[in-house]
Amino acid sequence: MDTPKSHARWVRGGLVGASSAAVTIGAHAAAGGGVAGGPALAVAVLLCATVGALVSCAPLPSPGTAFTATTAALGVAQFLGHMALTTTGHHHHAADGLGWSMIAAHAGAALLLGAAITAVEFLYAICVSVLAWLRLFARRAPRALPRAVRRVTNPVARRPILITGLGMRAPPTAVTF
Repeated sequence: MDTPKSHARWVRGGLVGASSAAVTIGAHAAAGGGVAGGPALAVAVLLCATVGALVSCAPLPSPGTAFTATTAALGVAQFLGHMALTTTGHHHHAADGLGWSMIAAHAGAALLLGAAITAVEFLYAICVSVLAWLRLFARRAPRALPRAVRRVTNPVARRPILITGLGMRAPPTAVTF
């Protein structure tokens, strides 16, 4: 059964995939690697989307667990996207490989985005629940059914004298005992 929390998990996965792809590709362009395109861009986006889909599958009961898992997923997705851009030849590093400043920038982005995505997930679940309850009260009241029309009828009753004036077709009362 779909619940507001399950929908919030899907929002978390989508935000993890989209934001990690945006940060990875944006950092790549800002570091002088140029705007990635073609197969490198497709592989980086695919890896980030896969990590987002995986993190949306896990139900995370507490906000602390959700923050940790979301931040870790963002870090893994950024690392995989960064490696995809590096191996395709679009990103040339110095001889020391990943610099400490780049690692710190990616970690800071993962922490900041992890906090934001966890807050969005929590608020999404609350808002959907509140709107579901408000929907019950905001609907129009059902219309009253129209009253049934009563028809006045003449009940069939025995009349003492028929229209012909001969009376009832029974034997006379004097004859009966």
